[in-house]
Amino acid sequence: MVYRRLTTLQPDGDTMLTRTKAILLHHVRYSDNSLIAHFYTQEYGRLSVMVKGISSKRGSARFSYFQPLNIFNTELYYYENRELHNLKEMSLAYIPQRIYGDIHRTTVAMFISELLHNVIREQDVNRMLFDFIESSVISLDEMTLGISNFHLWFLVAFTDYAGIGPSHTEMENCFFDMLTGQFTPLRPMHPDFLEPETAALLNQLLHMPATEIASLRLSGEERTDLLTRLLKYYSLHLPGIRQLRSLQVLKDVFR
Repeated sequence: MVYRRLTTLQPDGDTMLTRTKAILLHHVRYSDNSLIAHFYTQEYGRLSVMVKGISSKRGSARFSYFQPLNIFNTELYYYENRELHNLKEMSLAYIPQRIYGDIHRTTVAMFISELLHNVIREQDVNRMLFDFIESSVISLDEMTLGISNFHLWFLVAFTDYAGIGPSHTEMENCFFDMLTGQFTPLRPMHPDFLEPETAALLNQLLHMPATEIASLRLSGEERTDLLTRLLKYYSLHLPGIRQLRSLQVLKDVFR
């Protein structure tokens, strides 16, 4: 559903009642009946929103709604030049059928939401990024094969939106220089590179839609190794990224 922005202004002149789709990245409990939700929104980019009355039976917000990557239709009070906004109403825009009844999908969703919460910092609107995250969530929920590779595919696909996308290549038997983000026929003179076999997996993922990731045959050890190397690539180019708490759980589930 596409929302139009409402133009009702509050008395202070810098507040607007607005509607936007929003994807939950993270939340923290603020009090017994309220929390602060960190969303990536369609209309405003990243927003922090105060959600009150979550324990009220009549409230539109339920604590159980706040699962990683849930997609909402929201109506909120947006304050210009402020970091915290207020929720008026919300409802699920997409009701996942499988993500939270399957430990594998749940673990992937937790990992992806934590990654996005760490990497996406700016409030700038990026409709393509929102659409990518939304379609990825729906793919994770609907797919029947390839779930164990989904987090690898997402890490590779998201690099373009994070501004650290690797180059593409048609070369074979090449190395991947993680410092420059380039495939190269020459072995780099530093330790931050991928050997040709792993570089070939990366290049394959760069050209692979989510619908085809089941064709990627990896052992648990290969999957963990590629995951570790992809996160190393992120840390080299996004030095502010923190250690992901969900990482060990992800490794344990898919080893």
